Amino acid sequence: MTKKTDKPKPEPLFVLGVDLDGKPRGGRFDNIDDRVVSVALDLGLAAVVKASAEFAQVAQKLPAGRLYASGKAFIPAIKEALLTELMTILRKPGDASEAYRLENRPTKKDGGPPAVQCKSPITSGLPRSWQEIDVGHMVLAHEGYEDGWWEAIVVKREDDILTLRYRDAPKLPTFVRHLNTVALVNPGPLADKA
Repeated sequence: MTKKTDKPKPEPLFVLGVDLDGKPRGGRFDNIDDRVVSVALDLGLAAVVKASAEFAQVAQKLPAGRLYASGKAFIPAIKEALLTELMTILRKPGDASEAYRLENRPTKKDGGPPAVQCKSPITSGLPRSWQEIDVGHMVLAHEGYEDGWWEAIVVKREDDILTLRYRDAPKLPTFVRHLNTVALVNPGPLADKA
């Protein structure tokens, strides 16, 4: 007879703030997902991971958010009083919650889309080690001292040999590099928590 091993309980993710239209939004998610964090940052919201006990207790009042298979997330509208209560807890000296937000908040121009989109610090699908590199991942390939490093997508992997194509020039022919000659792109601050 074998013993059941307890899986670590996933940490919840809380997203909150005032969106680009000036509406208070917030949602709770069962576990940390970099796609949700990226959507939140694009909307000018904050993402809270490793919430303090006080924050987590009040944040249970947040409605459940949704993550769709397409990678888009739904973050519901909330009452301003709840947002104020949660932000007050976050701003308390000594609150141990980890909150991520953009330094320069995106803004809308003439009612159109935001002028700045979050391109990173959090991008999904980046390998965390050379052993994890697989088809579809983005890496950096060196083109020489004058041309430098360029983003490339892995098209094929055979042992330690990668077939790549340039991300921003897909019409150029594919090329081959050894696994040890490519560089990894930093997957962001939540990579180890996902």
